Amino acid sequence: MDGTIVGLALAGPPSDEDAAWAQQLYALYTYVAYHGSGAGSALLAAVLDPRASAGLWVADPNPRAQAFYRKHGFVPDGTTKVDHGVHELRMVRPGAPGIT
Repeated sequence: MDGTIVGLALAGPPSDEDAAWAQQLYALYTYVAYHGSGAGSALLAAVLDPRASAGLWVADPNPRAQAFYRKHGFVPDGTTKVDHGVHELRMVRPGAPGIT
């Protein structure tokens, strides 16, 4: 993208006490005009090591976001919560062999 801000992504150490992954995605948003452009994938790759295990929380239902995360190797682990009235499910991605 030519220096234009198209979205944001924020990741860091896991915040869940029972986390078995190395990194956590806290936020990933792109402007609607950039959906399907590859901007979301680029932002995800910029903040998460694709070889390391990772976890995230996503609104449920949010089929578009959940499909995006599945495309990037995340699967629901069965954990859900309601945070400020928003139903969320946790998705995790295993790391590459030998990488946590």
